[in-house]
Amino acid sequence: MLTYSLGECANSLVMNGIFGFAMLFYTKSLGLDPTWAGLAMSLSVFWEAVTEPVMGHISDNTRSRWGRRHPYMLTGGLLMALCSYLIWAVPPSFRDSQMSVFWYLVAMNLLLRTGLTMFFIPYLALGFEMCGDYQGRARLQGIRQIFNMAANFCGPAMAWTFFFQDRNGVQATTVEANYHLMGGTFAIATAVFVVLVVVRTFRWHEDTRDIPTQPDRGWLKHFLGDMRQIMLDPNPRWVFVFIFIVCAGMVLVSSLQMFVYDDFMRFSAGHKSIAHGGTMVGMAIGAACSVGLSKRFDKRGAVLVGGFLSIGCNLVLAGLFLTGWIAPDAVVAAGGLTIPLALVLFVLFHAGFWFGNGIVLPVATAMMADVSEVHRMTTGESKDGGYSAVFSLAMRMAISFSLVVSGWCLSGIGYQVPAPVGGQTPEAVWRLGLVTFVIGAVVCLLALLAIRKYPITRERLEALRRDNGDGNAI
Repeated sequence: MLTYSLGECANSLVMNGIFGFAMLFYTKSLGLDPTWAGLAMSLSVFWEAVTEPVMGHISDNTRSRWGRRHPYMLTGGLLMALCSYLIWAVPPSFRDSQMSVFWYLVAMNLLLRTGLTMFFIPYLALGFEMCGDYQGRARLQGIRQIFNMAANFCGPAMAWTFFFQDRNGVQATTVEANYHLMGGTFAIATAVFVVLVVVRTFRWHEDTRDIPTQPDRGWLKHFLGDMRQIMLDPNPRWVFVFIFIVCAGMVLVSSLQMFVYDDFMRFSAGHKSIAHGGTMVGMAIGAACSVGLSKRFDKRGAVLVGGFLSIGCNLVLAGLFLTGWIAPDAVVAAGGLTIPLALVLFVLFHAGFWFGNGIVLPVATAMMADVSEVHRMTTGESKDGGYSAVFSLAMRMAISFSLVVSGWCLSGIGYQVPAPVGGQTPEAVWRLGLVTFVIGAVVCLLALLAIRKYPITRERLEALRRDNGDGNAI
Protein backbone atom coordinates (compact mmCIF):
# COMPACT_ATOMS: atom_id res chain seq x y z
CA MET A 1 0.00 0.00 0.00
CA LEU A 2 2.85 2.39 0.83
CA THR A 3 4.89 1.73 -2.30
CA TYR A 4 1.80 1.92 -4.51
CA SER A 5 0.84 5.25 -2.97
CA LEU A 6 4.14 6.80 -4.08
CA GLY A 7 2.51 7.23 -7.50
CA GLU A 8 -0.03 9.59 -5.98
CA CYS A 9 2.83 11.94 -5.06
CA ALA A 10 3.58 12.42 -8.77
CA ASN A 11 -0.09 13.01 -9.55
CA SER A 12 -0.40 15.42 -6.62
CA LEU A 13 2.57 17.62 -7.46
CA VAL A 14 1.41 18.10 -11.04
CA MET A 15 -2.32 18.50 -10.54
CA ASN A 16 -2.33 20.44 -7.28
CA GLY A 17 0.41 22.70 -8.61
CA ILE A 18 -1.77 23.50 -11.62
CA PHE A 19 -5.01 23.85 -9.67
CA GLY A 20 -3.31 26.02 -7.10
CA PHE A 21 -1.20 28.32 -9.24
CA ALA A 22 -2.21 28.14 -12.91
CA MET A 23 -4.99 30.72 -12.69
CA LEU A 24 -2.67 33.03 -10.73
CA PHE A 25 0.10 32.55 -13.30
CA TYR A 26 -2.12 33.06 -16.33
CA THR A 27 -3.84 36.16 -14.97
CA LYS A 28 -1.44 37.93 -12.60
CA SER A 29 1.87 37.12 -14.32
CA LEU A 30 0.96 36.70 -18.00
CA GLY A 31 -1.96 39.16 -17.91
CA LEU A 32 -4.37 36.74 -19.59
CA ASP A 33 -8.07 37.53 -19.23
CA PRO A 34 -9.63 35.22 -16.57
CA THR A 35 -12.21 33.91 -19.04
CA TRP A 36 -9.47 32.85 -21.49
CA ALA A 37 -7.42 31.40 -18.63
CA GLY A 38 -10.32 29.26 -17.43
CA LEU A 39 -11.04 28.13 -20.98
CA ALA A 40 -7.40 27.13 -21.60
CA MET A 41 -7.46 24.86 -18.57
CA SER A 42 -10.95 23.57 -19.29
CA LEU A 43 -10.18 22.49 -22.86
CA SER A 44 -7.27 20.36 -21.71
CA VAL A 45 -9.32 18.69 -18.97
CA PHE A 46 -12.10 18.01 -21.50
CA TRP A 47 -9.48 16.35 -23.73
CA GLU A 48 -8.42 14.23 -20.77
CA ALA A 49 -12.03 13.29 -20.11
CA VAL A 50 -12.37 12.09 -23.72
CA THR A 51 -9.10 10.11 -23.78
CA GLU A 52 -9.36 8.42 -20.38
CA PRO A 53 -11.99 5.83 -21.39
CA VAL A 54 -9.84 5.06 -24.44
CA MET A 55 -6.80 4.60 -22.20
CA GLY A 56 -8.76 2.33 -19.87
CA HIS A 57 -9.83 0.14 -22.79
CA ILE A 58 -6.31 0.03 -24.23
CA SER A 59 -4.80 -0.86 -20.85
CA ASP A 60 -7.35 -3.62 -20.16
CA ASN A 61 -6.66 -5.21 -23.54
CA THR A 62 -2.86 -4.84 -23.69
CA ARG A 63 -0.96 -8.08 -24.14
CA SER A 64 2.73 -7.78 -23.18
CA ARG A 65 5.38 -9.44 -21.06
CA TRP A 66 5.48 -6.31 -18.86
CA GLY A 67 1.76 -6.41 -18.12
CA ARG A 68 -1.15 -4.10 -18.88
CA ARG A 69 -0.32 -1.18 -16.59
CA HIS A 70 3.38 -0.48 -16.05
CA PRO A 71 4.54 0.38 -19.60
CA TYR A 72 1.93 3.15 -19.82
CA MET A 73 2.64 4.35 -16.29
CA LEU A 74 6.32 4.89 -17.08
CA THR A 75 5.88 6.51 -20.50
CA GLY A 76 2.97 8.71 -19.52
CA GLY A 77 4.49 9.68 -16.18
CA LEU A 78 7.72 10.96 -17.72
CA LEU A 79 5.80 12.90 -20.39
CA MET A 80 3.68 14.41 -17.63
CA ALA A 81 6.79 15.47 -15.70
CA LEU A 82 8.33 17.18 -18.74
CA CYS A 83 5.19 19.08 -19.65
CA SER A 84 4.64 20.11 -16.05
CA TYR A 85 7.68 22.35 -16.47
CA LEU A 86 7.00 23.57 -20.02
CA ILE A 87 3.57 24.80 -18.99
CA TRP A 88 5.23 27.50 -16.86
CA ALA A 89 7.93 28.40 -19.41
CA VAL A 90 6.19 30.36 -22.17
CA PRO A 91 8.69 31.19 -24.98
CA PRO A 92 8.99 34.86 -26.05
CA SER A 93 7.64 33.98 -29.52
CA PHE A 94 4.25 33.18 -27.97
CA ARG A 95 3.87 36.46 -26.10
CA ASP A 96 2.82 38.71 -28.97
CA SER A 97 -0.86 38.71 -27.99
CA GLN A 98 -3.35 37.19 -25.59
CA MET A 99 -4.34 34.66 -28.23
CA SER A 100 -0.72 33.54 -28.68
CA VAL A 101 -0.39 32.95 -24.96
CA PHE A 102 -3.78 31.23 -24.90
CA TRP A 103 -2.98 28.73 -27.66
CA TYR A 104 0.46 27.91 -26.21
CA LEU A 105 -1.14 27.14 -22.88
CA VAL A 106 -3.82 25.03 -24.57
CA ALA A 107 -1.18 23.01 -26.44
CA MET A 108 1.00 22.42 -23.37
CA ASN A 109 -2.01 21.52 -21.25
CA LEU A 110 -3.16 19.00 -23.87
CA LEU A 111 0.25 17.31 -23.88
CA LEU A 112 0.39 17.30 -20.10
CA ARG A 113 -3.09 15.81 -19.81
CA THR A 114 -2.21 13.12 -22.36
CA GLY A 115 0.75 12.08 -20.22
CA LEU A 116 -1.38 12.21 -17.09
CA THR A 117 -4.01 9.96 -18.67
CA MET A 118 -1.40 7.43 -19.74
CA PHE A 119 -0.05 7.35 -16.19
CA PHE A 120 -3.10 7.73 -13.99
CA ILE A 121 -5.66 5.35 -15.52
CA PRO A 122 -3.38 2.27 -15.48
CA TYR A 123 -2.16 3.36 -12.03
CA LEU A 124 -5.70 3.56 -10.66
CA ALA A 125 -6.61 0.18 -12.22
CA LEU A 126 -3.47 -1.37 -10.68
CA GLY A 127 -4.79 -0.36 -7.25
CA PHE A 128 -8.11 -2.07 -7.98
CA GLU A 129 -6.24 -5.27 -8.86
CA MET A 130 -3.81 -5.22 -5.93
CA CYS A 131 -6.45 -5.24 -3.21
CA GLY A 132 -9.57 -7.44 -3.20
CA ASP A 133 -10.51 -6.87 0.45
CA TYR A 134 -13.68 -4.78 1.01
CA GLN A 135 -12.27 -2.84 3.97
CA GLY A 136 -8.72 -2.99 2.59
CA ARG A 137 -9.83 -1.05 -0.48
CA ALA A 138 -10.93 1.83 1.70
CA ARG A 139 -7.60 1.61 3.54
CA LEU A 140 -5.59 1.58 0.30
CA GLN A 141 -7.42 4.59 -1.12
CA GLY A 142 -7.10 6.37 2.23
CA ILE A 143 -3.33 5.87 2.27
CA ARG A 144 -3.13 7.02 -1.35
CA GLN A 145 -5.02 10.19 -0.41
CA ILE A 146 -2.69 10.78 2.55
CA PHE A 147 0.33 10.57 0.21
CA ASN A 148 -1.44 13.00 -2.14
CA MET A 149 -1.83 15.49 0.68
CA ALA A 150 1.72 14.95 1.95
CA ALA A 151 3.11 15.82 -1.49
CA ASN A 152 0.64 18.68 -1.77
CA PHE A 153 1.81 20.05 1.59
CA CYS A 154 5.52 19.74 0.82
CA GLY A 155 5.03 21.11 -2.71
CA PRO A 156 2.22 23.58 -3.52
CA ALA A 157 1.56 24.57 0.11
CA MET A 158 5.20 25.32 0.92
CA ALA A 159 5.64 26.97 -2.48
CA TRP A 160 4.31 30.16 -0.91
CA THR A 161 7.30 30.17 1.44
CA PHE A 162 9.95 28.81 -0.91
CA PHE A 163 9.00 30.47 -4.21
CA PHE A 164 6.49 33.28 -3.60
CA GLN A 165 7.84 35.62 -0.97
CA ASP A 166 6.81 39.24 -1.66
CA ARG A 167 9.88 41.48 -1.96
CA ASN A 168 10.32 45.22 -2.22
CA GLY A 169 6.60 45.80 -2.40
CA VAL A 170 6.21 43.51 -5.44
CA GLN A 171 3.52 40.82 -5.20
CA ALA A 172 5.38 37.54 -5.75
CA THR A 173 2.53 35.96 -7.74
CA THR A 174 3.14 38.54 -10.51
CA VAL A 175 6.81 37.49 -11.02
CA GLU A 176 7.14 34.87 -13.75
CA ALA A 177 10.57 33.61 -12.64
CA ASN A 178 9.01 32.31 -9.43
CA TYR A 179 6.76 29.98 -11.44
CA HIS A 180 9.74 28.74 -13.50
CA LEU A 181 11.64 27.75 -10.36
CA MET A 182 8.61 26.06 -8.84
CA GLY A 183 7.81 24.22 -12.08
CA GLY A 184 11.35 22.89 -12.50
CA THR A 185 11.48 21.65 -8.91
CA PHE A 186 8.12 19.90 -9.15
CA ALA A 187 8.96 18.35 -12.54
CA ILE A 188 12.13 16.70 -11.23
CA ALA A 189 10.34 15.37 -8.14
CA THR A 190 7.47 14.07 -10.32
CA ALA A 191 9.85 12.10 -12.55
CA VAL A 192 11.50 10.53 -9.48
CA PHE A 193 8.16 9.43 -8.02
CA VAL A 194 7.05 7.96 -11.38
CA VAL A 195 10.18 5.82 -11.63
CA LEU A 196 9.89 4.74 -8.00
CA VAL A 197 6.28 3.59 -8.24
CA VAL A 198 6.90 1.70 -11.50
CA VAL A 199 9.93 -0.11 -10.05
CA ARG A 200 8.45 -0.77 -6.61
CA THR A 201 5.11 -2.13 -7.88
CA PHE A 202 6.48 -4.10 -10.84
CA ARG A 203 6.18 -7.38 -8.93
CA TRP A 204 2.39 -7.02 -9.32
CA HIS A 205 2.60 -6.99 -13.11
CA GLU A 206 1.09 -9.90 -14.99
CA ASP A 207 2.47 -11.33 -18.23
CA THR A 208 -0.61 -10.97 -20.42
CA ARG A 209 0.75 -12.38 -23.69
CA ASP A 210 -1.10 -15.68 -23.27
CA ILE A 211 -4.44 -14.23 -22.13
CA PRO A 212 -7.08 -14.85 -24.82
CA THR A 213 -8.16 -11.74 -26.69
CA GLN A 214 -11.73 -10.75 -27.41
CA PRO A 215 -13.25 -11.92 -30.72
CA ASP A 216 -12.20 -9.61 -33.55
CA ARG A 217 -15.10 -7.24 -33.94
CA GLY A 218 -13.17 -4.07 -34.67
CA TRP A 219 -11.40 -1.88 -32.11
CA LEU A 220 -13.98 0.91 -32.15
CA LYS A 221 -16.92 -1.48 -31.87
CA HIS A 222 -15.21 -3.33 -29.03
CA PHE A 223 -14.43 -0.08 -27.20
CA LEU A 224 -17.94 1.33 -27.59
CA GLY A 225 -19.42 -1.97 -26.47
CA ASP A 226 -17.34 -1.95 -23.29
CA MET A 227 -18.20 1.66 -22.54
CA ARG A 228 -21.89 1.03 -23.15
CA GLN A 229 -21.81 -1.93 -20.78
CA ILE A 230 -20.18 0.14 -18.04
CA MET A 231 -22.39 3.21 -18.51
CA LEU A 232 -25.57 1.09 -18.40
CA ASP A 233 -24.49 -0.72 -15.24
CA PRO A 234 -26.89 0.60 -12.55
CA ASN A 235 -24.48 -0.03 -9.66
CA PRO A 236 -21.98 2.81 -10.36
CA ARG A 237 -24.54 5.26 -11.77
CA TRP A 238 -24.95 7.32 -8.60
CA VAL A 239 -21.22 7.19 -7.85
CA PHE A 240 -20.61 8.79 -11.25
CA VAL A 241 -23.20 11.49 -10.56
CA PHE A 242 -21.86 12.06 -7.06
CA ILE A 243 -18.20 12.33 -8.03
CA PHE A 244 -19.04 14.75 -10.86
CA ILE A 245 -20.93 17.12 -8.55
CA VAL A 246 -18.61 16.92 -5.56
CA CYS A 247 -15.49 17.40 -7.70
CA ALA A 248 -17.10 20.40 -9.39
CA GLY A 249 -17.52 22.02 -6.00
CA MET A 250 -14.03 21.15 -4.80
CA VAL A 251 -12.34 22.43 -7.94
CA LEU A 252 -14.31 25.66 -7.84
CA VAL A 253 -13.19 26.23 -4.25
CA SER A 254 -9.57 25.22 -4.91
CA SER A 255 -9.34 27.45 -8.00
CA LEU A 256 -10.60 30.48 -6.12
CA GLN A 257 -9.09 29.91 -2.68
CA MET A 258 -5.68 31.23 -3.81
CA PHE A 259 -7.37 34.50 -4.74
CA VAL A 260 -9.05 34.44 -1.32
CA TYR A 261 -5.64 34.13 0.37
CA ASP A 262 -4.24 36.95 -1.77
CA ASP A 263 -7.12 39.43 -1.96
CA PHE A 264 -9.86 38.56 0.56
CA MET A 265 -7.77 37.62 3.60
CA ARG A 266 -4.62 39.52 2.47
CA PHE A 267 -2.32 36.90 4.01
CA SER A 268 1.46 37.22 4.07
CA ALA A 269 3.51 34.49 2.33
CA GLY A 270 3.98 32.64 5.61
CA HIS A 271 0.28 32.81 6.43
CA LYS A 272 -0.57 31.55 2.94
CA SER A 273 1.61 28.50 3.53
CA ILE A 274 -0.15 27.90 6.85
CA ALA A 275 -3.61 28.29 5.31
CA HIS A 276 -2.80 26.22 2.23
CA GLY A 277 -0.91 23.62 4.24
CA GLY A 278 -3.83 23.37 6.62
CA THR A 279 -6.01 22.14 3.76
CA MET A 280 -3.60 19.26 3.11
CA VAL A 281 -3.35 18.37 6.78
CA GLY A 282 -7.15 18.42 7.05
CA MET A 283 -7.60 16.28 3.96
CA ALA A 284 -4.91 13.80 5.07
CA ILE A 285 -6.53 13.41 8.50
CA GLY A 286 -9.89 12.97 6.78
CA ALA A 287 -8.42 10.23 4.59
CA ALA A 288 -7.01 8.50 7.68
CA CYS A 289 -10.41 8.71 9.39
CA SER A 290 -12.23 7.44 6.30
CA VAL A 291 -11.23 3.84 7.02
CA GLY A 292 -12.79 3.80 10.48
CA LEU A 293 -15.87 5.70 9.34
CA SER A 294 -16.50 3.34 6.43
CA LYS A 295 -16.18 0.39 8.80
CA ARG A 296 -18.62 1.94 11.30
CA PHE A 297 -21.17 3.45 8.94
CA ASP A 298 -20.40 1.52 5.71
CA LYS A 299 -19.10 3.48 2.74
CA ARG A 300 -22.23 5.41 1.86
CA GLY A 301 -22.63 6.57 5.46
CA ALA A 302 -18.97 7.64 5.63
CA VAL A 303 -19.42 9.79 2.52
CA LEU A 304 -22.48 11.47 4.04
CA VAL A 305 -20.56 12.26 7.24
CA GLY A 306 -17.68 13.79 5.28
CA GLY A 307 -19.99 15.81 3.06
CA PHE A 308 -21.93 17.36 5.92
CA LEU A 309 -18.69 18.29 7.69
CA SER A 310 -17.50 20.13 4.57
CA ILE A 311 -20.78 21.99 4.19
CA GLY A 312 -20.82 23.07 7.82
CA CYS A 313 -17.25 24.39 7.81
CA ASN A 314 -17.72 26.48 4.67
CA LEU A 315 -20.94 27.99 6.03
CA VAL A 316 -19.14 28.91 9.27
CA LEU A 317 -16.45 30.71 7.21
CA ALA A 318 -19.19 32.61 5.41
CA GLY A 319 -20.81 33.57 8.70
CA LEU A 320 -17.54 34.74 10.22
CA PHE A 321 -15.99 36.71 7.39
CA LEU A 322 -18.70 37.72 4.91
CA THR A 323 -20.76 39.31 7.65
CA GLY A 324 -17.78 41.32 8.87
CA TRP A 325 -18.06 39.76 12.32
CA ILE A 326 -14.35 38.84 12.08
CA ALA A 327 -12.12 41.19 10.09
CA PRO A 328 -9.35 39.57 7.97
CA ASP A 329 -6.71 41.29 10.10
CA ALA A 330 -8.35 40.59 13.48
CA VAL A 331 -5.97 39.76 16.34
CA VAL A 332 -6.35 39.16 20.08
CA ALA A 333 -3.90 39.73 22.90
CA ALA A 334 -3.40 36.90 25.39
CA GLY A 335 -0.64 36.52 27.95
CA GLY A 336 1.46 39.17 26.33
CA LEU A 337 1.17 37.52 22.92
CA THR A 338 -0.66 38.79 19.87
CA ILE A 339 -2.65 35.94 18.31
CA PRO A 340 -3.87 36.35 14.70
CA LEU A 341 -7.49 35.46 15.40
CA ALA A 342 -8.64 35.71 11.78
CA LEU A 343 -5.85 33.40 10.59
CA VAL A 344 -6.56 30.83 13.30
CA LEU A 345 -10.30 30.71 12.60
CA PHE A 346 -9.85 30.69 8.84
CA VAL A 347 -7.29 27.88 8.93
CA LEU A 348 -9.40 25.82 11.34
CA PHE A 349 -12.61 25.84 9.32
CA HIS A 350 -10.94 25.96 5.90
CA ALA A 351 -9.03 22.81 6.88
CA GLY A 352 -12.34 21.40 8.14
CA PHE A 353 -13.87 21.80 4.68
CA TRP A 354 -11.03 19.75 3.19
CA PHE A 355 -11.14 17.29 6.11
CA GLY A 356 -14.63 16.36 4.97
CA ASN A 357 -13.47 16.00 1.38
CA GLY A 358 -10.58 13.84 2.60
CA ILE A 359 -13.18 11.38 3.86
CA VAL A 360 -15.26 11.56 0.70
CA LEU A 361 -12.73 11.00 -2.09
CA PRO A 362 -10.97 7.75 -1.04
CA VAL A 363 -14.26 6.14 0.02
CA ALA A 364 -15.88 7.03 -3.32
CA THR A 365 -12.89 5.51 -5.14
CA ALA A 366 -13.19 2.34 -3.05
CA MET A 367 -16.89 2.23 -3.98
CA MET A 368 -15.89 2.09 -7.64
CA ALA A 369 -13.50 -0.81 -6.94
CA ASP A 370 -16.41 -2.67 -5.33
CA VAL A 371 -18.60 -1.98 -8.36
CA SER A 372 -15.90 -3.34 -10.66
CA GLU A 373 -15.71 -6.54 -8.60
CA VAL A 374 -19.49 -6.97 -8.74
CA HIS A 375 -19.25 -6.69 -12.54
CA ARG A 376 -16.51 -9.33 -12.64
CA MET A 377 -18.52 -11.75 -10.47
CA THR A 378 -21.69 -11.34 -12.53
CA THR A 379 -20.13 -11.38 -16.02
CA GLY A 380 -16.76 -13.11 -15.63
CA GLU A 381 -14.99 -10.14 -17.32
CA SER A 382 -12.39 -7.94 -15.63
CA LYS A 383 -12.97 -4.28 -16.51
CA ASP A 384 -10.93 -2.55 -13.80
CA GLY A 385 -9.35 -0.21 -16.35
CA GLY A 386 -12.72 0.64 -17.87
CA TYR A 387 -14.43 1.33 -14.55
CA SER A 388 -11.50 3.39 -13.25
CA ALA A 389 -11.47 5.34 -16.54
CA VAL A 390 -15.19 6.18 -16.45
CA PHE A 391 -14.88 7.12 -12.77
CA SER A 392 -12.00 9.41 -13.68
CA LEU A 393 -14.00 10.65 -16.68
CA ALA A 394 -16.71 11.92 -14.35
CA MET A 395 -14.05 13.71 -12.30
CA ARG A 396 -12.40 15.28 -15.35
CA MET A 397 -15.68 16.47 -16.79
CA ALA A 398 -16.40 18.12 -13.45
CA ILE A 399 -12.96 19.73 -13.42
CA SER A 400 -13.36 20.99 -16.99
CA PHE A 401 -16.74 22.47 -16.18
CA SER A 402 -15.57 24.07 -12.94
CA LEU A 403 -12.49 25.67 -14.47
CA VAL A 404 -14.65 27.48 -17.00
CA VAL A 405 -17.04 28.50 -14.23
CA SER A 406 -14.20 29.79 -12.06
CA GLY A 407 -13.06 32.05 -14.91
CA TRP A 408 -16.61 33.28 -15.40
CA CYS A 409 -16.91 33.87 -11.65
CA LEU A 410 -13.79 36.02 -11.53
CA SER A 411 -15.02 38.09 -14.45
CA GLY A 412 -18.59 38.19 -13.14
CA ILE A 413 -17.67 39.46 -9.67
CA GLY A 414 -15.70 42.31 -11.18
CA TYR A 415 -12.18 40.96 -10.59
CA GLN A 416 -9.83 43.07 -12.72
CA VAL A 417 -6.71 41.88 -14.56
CA PRO A 418 -4.25 43.48 -14.23
CA ALA A 419 -5.21 44.73 -10.78
CA PRO A 420 -5.90 48.47 -10.60
CA VAL A 421 -3.80 50.76 -8.45
CA GLY A 422 -4.91 50.18 -4.88
CA GLY A 423 -6.05 46.60 -5.53
CA GLN A 424 -9.43 45.06 -6.27
CA THR A 425 -12.62 46.86 -5.27
CA PRO A 426 -14.18 45.91 -1.89
CA GLU A 427 -17.31 44.71 -3.71
CA ALA A 428 -15.32 42.33 -5.92
CA VAL A 429 -13.39 41.00 -2.95
CA TRP A 430 -16.58 40.36 -0.94
CA ARG A 431 -18.18 38.56 -3.89
CA LEU A 432 -15.04 36.43 -4.18
CA GLY A 433 -15.58 35.20 -0.62
CA LEU A 434 -19.28 34.64 -1.28
CA VAL A 435 -18.65 32.41 -4.29
CA THR A 436 -15.87 30.45 -2.57
CA PHE A 437 -17.62 29.77 0.74
CA VAL A 438 -21.33 29.57 -0.07
CA ILE A 439 -21.44 28.11 -3.58
CA GLY A 440 -18.95 25.40 -2.56
CA ALA A 441 -21.26 24.33 0.28
CA VAL A 442 -24.35 24.30 -1.94
CA VAL A 443 -22.68 22.11 -4.57
CA CYS A 444 -21.54 19.64 -1.90
CA LEU A 445 -25.12 19.34 -0.63
CA LEU A 446 -26.35 18.47 -4.14
CA ALA A 447 -23.71 15.73 -4.34
CA LEU A 448 -24.93 14.13 -1.12
CA LEU A 449 -28.45 13.87 -2.52
CA ALA A 450 -27.05 11.68 -5.30
CA ILE A 451 -24.91 9.30 -3.22
CA ARG A 452 -27.86 8.38 -1.01
CA LYS A 453 -29.01 6.05 -3.82
CA TYR A 454 -25.76 4.04 -4.05
CA PRO A 455 -26.88 0.37 -3.80
CA ILE A 456 -23.81 -1.69 -2.81
CA THR A 457 -23.21 -2.49 0.86
CA ARG A 458 -20.81 -4.79 2.65
CA GLU A 459 -23.61 -7.31 3.20
CA ARG A 460 -24.57 -7.35 -0.48
CA LEU A 461 -20.98 -7.91 -1.57
CA GLU A 462 -20.58 -10.71 0.97
CA ALA A 463 -23.70 -12.41 -0.40
CA LEU A 464 -22.47 -12.14 -4.00
CA ARG A 465 -19.12 -13.65 -3.05
CA ARG A 466 -20.78 -16.56 -1.29
CA ASP A 467 -23.00 -17.16 -4.32
CA ASN A 468 -19.93 -17.16 -6.57
CA GLY A 469 -17.84 -19.34 -4.27
CA ASP A 470 -15.29 -16.56 -3.80
CA GLY A 471 -13.43 -17.05 -0.55
CA ASN A 472 -11.65 -13.70 -0.45
CA ALA A 473 -11.73 -12.08 2.97
CA ILE A 474 -13.64 -8.85 3.14
